[in-house]
Amino acid sequence: MTEKLSPPVSFQDLILVSSATTCLLFVFLLLSLSHQQRTNSRYLLVYLLLIGAVQLVDIASKPGDTLHLLIGPLALMLGPLFYLYVTSQTPCSKASPWLRVLLFSPAALVMLHLLLFKGQVIATPVFSHNTVLHSIALMELIYVLAAISQLRHTSHVLSQTADGSAPVKLSWLNYLCYLNLIILLLETGYYIVRQFDVLPAMNSRALLNTVLQLFLLLIAWRAAHAPQVIFTEQQRQAARQKYQKSGLTPALSDYYGRKLDTLIRDKQPYLDSELTLSALAEQVGLNPHNLSQLLNEHLQTNYHDYINHWRVKHATELLKNTSRSVEEVAYDCGFGTRAAFYTAFKKHHQLTPAKWRIQFQRPDSVRQSNSAGPDG
Repeated sequence: MTEKLSPPVSFQDLILVSSATTCLLFVFLLLSLSHQQRTNSRYLLVYLLLIGAVQLVDIASKPGDTLHLLIGPLALMLGPLFYLYVTSQTPCSKASPWLRVLLFSPAALVMLHLLLFKGQVIATPVFSHNTVLHSIALMELIYVLAAISQLRHTSHVLSQTADGSAPVKLSWLNYLCYLNLIILLLETGYYIVRQFDVLPAMNSRALLNTVLQLFLLLIAWRAAHAPQVIFTEQQRQAARQKYQKSGLTPALSDYYGRKLDTLIRDKQPYLDSELTLSALAEQVGLNPHNLSQLLNEHLQTNYHDYINHWRVKHATELLKNTSRSVEEVAYDCGFGTRAAFYTAFKKHHQLTPAKWRIQFQRPDSVRQSNSAGPDG
């Protein structure tokens, strides 16, 4: 009696399992965060969980099954969740309850249509399952473009503030948006081209899920290189545990924090390119260990980023109000090399110094010339 062999696992199934596994790993990672951080990342958590759920449903069902029909309404929720995650991380926007209802209305309508058809309330479906599947990428693309627009607005608002600096998460959000934009444009373009039979016949589900897996792996790569966008609270707790025996009490921290702020604003020690943590600590009246604690616990930064913040802030004033070259500004602000200046400046403004000057100096000079009058 010969044993019946099970059919080999297809490439499509391997990709689906891989994508679902990657999403679930992300979910477990986010669930390991503190309660506050989990709440802050709840939309990202549900977004990744939903991607994994869609993949698992695709594995467990075949086209035409009732379970497979759930892929449409579930996938239509991805765009709203992505938009809500991006906007929830920016300081310049809050989604109202009515906006949330509006965002999820396409998914709700498709789910209602499915229930009415399966419940035989309507005899003929208004739109087919394939139509829904082919519209998912286009719908999500609209939400991603809206998120990018919101990020551009946030960047502009932050650039007008006193220090002009942007939070670290802003570059992470831009990365997510533009990566998602590329993936969705490829998927939408694929469906459009297929309508004209330009491409040869291929397993479209396997192709598109391979692209999705690439999207997830690139997110994982970026998160691994910038863990602070996820583990901010854990890093602060670790810093508190590291310094809890240092003897720098809250009252002393407040005192030396004010002293440091006065020193930085009045004497501008950051303009010295040879400035070190030890040298700054001596001017404040602390040892290097306690100054590092002060920066980590009370300013949520480190020495390198703190000094670069003030150097970049000073550089923006020179770029706006003087005609010095970018290289001269770099050295005048305490940067040892032009490359270090460019790296620090782009981290704060998402622009090179030269582009920043073009964007912000010209309106200032126009306003000054207009306000000076004919005799100015």
